[in-house]
Amino acid sequence: MKRLLQFNLIFAFLLISIKLIGQSTVLTREVPGAKLQTSQAKKPSKGLLSEVHLDQGNCLSETEQKEIQKKIDKNVEMLKHKNPGLFNRSSGINIPHPYFEWPTRAKAGFTGYGYYTVNFLVDHNAGYPNQLLDYDCGSRTYDWNTGNHAGTDIILWPYAWRRMDEQVMEVIAAAPGIIVNKVDGNFDRNCSNNGSGTFNQINVRHADGSTAWYLHFKSGSLTAKSVGDSVVTGEYLGTAGSSGSSNWPHLHFQVMDSTNALIDPWQGSCNNMNPDSWWLSQQPYNVPSINQICTKKTSVDYYICPTPEITAEADTFNIGDTLWLWIYTRDLVLNSNMQINIYNPSGANVLNFPFTVPWATTATTYIRWYYPVDAWFVQGNWTFEVVYGGNTYQHNFYMTQSVSGIIDVGSIADFNVSPNPSDGNIKVTFSNQNISNATIEIKNMLGDLVYKEDEIIKSGNNDILINDLKLDNGVYFLQLKLDNKTATKKIVIQN
Repeated sequence: MKRLLQFNLIFAFLLISIKLIGQSTVLTREVPGAKLQTSQAKKPSKGLLSEVHLDQGNCLSETEQKEIQKKIDKNVEMLKHKNPGLFNRSSGINIPHPYFEWPTRAKAGFTGYGYYTVNFLVDHNAGYPNQLLDYDCGSRTYDWNTGNHAGTDIILWPYAWRRMDEQVMEVIAAAPGIIVNKVDGNFDRNCSNNGSGTFNQINVRHADGSTAWYLHFKSGSLTAKSVGDSVVTGEYLGTAGSSGSSNWPHLHFQVMDSTNALIDPWQGSCNNMNPDSWWLSQQPYNVPSINQICTKKTSVDYYICPTPEITAEADTFNIGDTLWLWIYTRDLVLNSNMQINIYNPSGANVLNFPFTVPWATTATTYIRWYYPVDAWFVQGNWTFEVVYGGNTYQHNFYMTQSVSGIIDVGSIADFNVSPNPSDGNIKVTFSNQNISNATIEIKNMLGDLVYKEDEIIKSGNNDILINDLKLDNGVYFLQLKLDNKTATKKIVIQN
């Protein structure tokens, strides 16, 4: 498995980079710099926007679908033998198809803004490969060399593996019916959508003879009910996993009509399978919203499928840290507008800028910007706020006014820098009284060398003084180099 390592904009500005999450591709792009609404001393960085593209492999082959259908038919015949009237319909009455409730919900106690995106839909173009058409005439679907995607993929987002373990996404019956197939106990942490692996699944037959397929469950999470038991709308079936052919925890929701023909519950002008929606209340094609906003000290996300994600979220910041503003989105829509606000402990909106989405609409994305933390960020509770899609999202964080210490130690003599923050006059104090042939360098946050002093020799208790540094306010890195080893401290210049 390859590690997703997105480059920090402090050191490198990237236009486009491709990273891998297991078999998933993340496309990272630079977002244009923000245009400030008011005259401000602090301008945010250019941002990073990353799009998650899941592996578009052989999710459920035609052969596998036939095997599942054969098992369902066998179970139905067995149930009819035990109870001849179980599936009988009233004579002369045309039973309408079911109208589905949404087939997932967040577990009780979940406090996030959102937990899923709709990443893939049914492919209405029977050709393949790379011949895509969803119900709304878009391309939010996929195919492979021998088949087409036949369901709606509802994926956990963000922190998919962590939230799979926490069982955040509960799968529920979208309509009442009878369980006609149930498979549990199969490996649920697959990292490849390659057509191999056995699903944990439940199949529910409805009164009109149609059947809903619920695939990819977490092993051991399924309901205690068995084949032949009835379920009602909204009843718990299990939790999302990555069993079967899958590389991301999700629910694959697929519907077959009474003749075992595939239908698409979404109504749209390019749905060539059925004329109307099977949803009780169909969601819009795009739902521009935010699942999570948070603050971190890094731009980097680490995903190693199927290890639970290291979120790296941070709510407390010191002078010398970097404040990264993170936004995990669902349906980031081209040319839609987002407003970013930061409120200080007094409640004043001191940093704010608009963001207009410059990229094509994408189902699953995250964006981040950064500010170097200096003494301007007064001590107290701050609020990060985003307004998007008609909704307001907030996250609180705390500034300490303390200064971050050593960030990289190379097993050489320890040293201290004071005062910190500094007005440009710095005293470097060593625990080792005797230093010879050392070098001191100061670099800015882009890695540019702004000060250097070579062949430093110190004996006794004398400190090294660096006076009258002509540096702009901000965060810098002072490096002591000695015998091919390096120790680094963050320093803050505040004139």
